Amino acid sequence: MFRFIVEGDSMTPTYQRGDRLLIDPLFWRIIGLHINDIIVLRDPRDSRLILKRIKDILPTGKFFVDGDNEAHSTDSRHFGPILKKQIVGRVWRKY
Repeated sequence: MFRFIVEGDSMTPTYQRGDRLLIDPLFWRIIGLHINDIIVLRDPRDSRLILKRIKDILPTGKFFVDGDNEAHSTDSRHFGPILKKQIVGRVWRKY
C-alpha cells in the first residue's frame, strides 16, 4: 500500500482536493481491473501520478480513463487510451 493525496478537481465530487487515499499496487493484478475502478496511473505526457476512473476496457487491452469532473480533467479524451503498464495501483480506501 502507498498513500496518495488528491491535488486537483478532476475527480470531484467523488474525491476532493486534499483527500488522502490508500492505493493498492498489487491486489488488482490478481483480481483484475474493471470499468468504474478508480486508479492511480502515470500520466503519459510527463509520468506524474494522476487519479482517474476506468471508463472502458478496449479489445486491445488498453484502458480509457476519465475524470469524474470532465470540465476539469485531462484524461484519455486528451492523451488517448493507456496501457496496463502505466497503472500504478487501484484505490483501496479513503482515510
